Amino acid sequence: MSADARRSVSRRYGFRQSSYINFKVEGGYFFCLYFWADEVRLTVKPMYADDLWWDIWDASENKKEPLSLRGTGAYSISGQVLSSYAIAETTGCDELANTFNLIFREASMVITGFLTENPDADIFYPDESKMDYDPDRLLYLMALIHNGKKEEALAIIKEARKNKHRCMFQSGMFSDSYTYIRRWCKRKSMFRVFHKLILTHLTSSDHTENVRRVSIGHNTETQERKPWYRLLPEWVYWIIFAPIFLPILIYFFDLHRRTLYDIPWWIWGVGSMSFAVYFLVLTIKRVFHNKC
Repeated sequence: MSADARRSVSRRYGFRQSSYINFKVEGGYFFCLYFWADEVRLTVKPMYADDLWWDIWDASENKKEPLSLRGTGAYSISGQVLSSYAIAETTGCDELANTFNLIFREASMVITGFLTENPDADIFYPDESKMDYDPDRLLYLMALIHNGKKEEALAIIKEARKNKHRCMFQSGMFSDSYTYIRRWCKRKSMFRVFHKLILTHLTSSDHTENVRRVSIGHNTETQERKPWYRLLPEWVYWIIFAPIFLPILIYFFDLHRRTLYDIPWWIWGVGSMSFAVYFLVLTIKRVFHNKC
């Protein structure tokens, strides 16, 4: 009876219902009302929070599940509490409908005020003093990572490790949520640095060359002289280092599954050569571009 009364009222205010929750998505946020025995809590979190966390936790398939999983899922992130309401015990249908009507109306007003103060979900940081049970600070860590502040997230985890914090989500005997977050942050940082180095090498290799000035009469010419370790053509270096770079790249993608050992040797060879040819083409294109 309570569920039916709640469902009929929630539809007027744009909320959907699943089990003990009612929820709605607005302004890039996931708003959720949790109905307990004698209390109701309205929480909020950015929509990206669960998506990012599930990617980190290797549970990306959860993103294909119904939206209600963000409120009822075992591995969903807790939101910040915006308001709470007491529910008086009653058995009358009309009384239940009136109670739920007041709750949903008040919740809608709170949501409107929240969106006015926090219009951009991408830069929202939760007030951790108002969290709905988040001992691992996952929502705050997701906000940091989403905004590119991975070093701050790693510092928080390092401090928690020093204090012997035990994470709520465990994986196997030796891994937990912090293990996955640290791996994710360090892997992303490693690839960003590697990508930056490659682009710098391909687009501005002149920065690594020595410059020699020669005076001819009243004129001064600038001549470029390559260092000894770059006397060979660039494509030679790409072919030489491809068998090193490619396994390293794949290793970081496959760090926790350990399936690389089952890959036939010829796949490594073909992959390495493809990697080398790709950068050889980029190098040749850059050379022709500079000549033009």
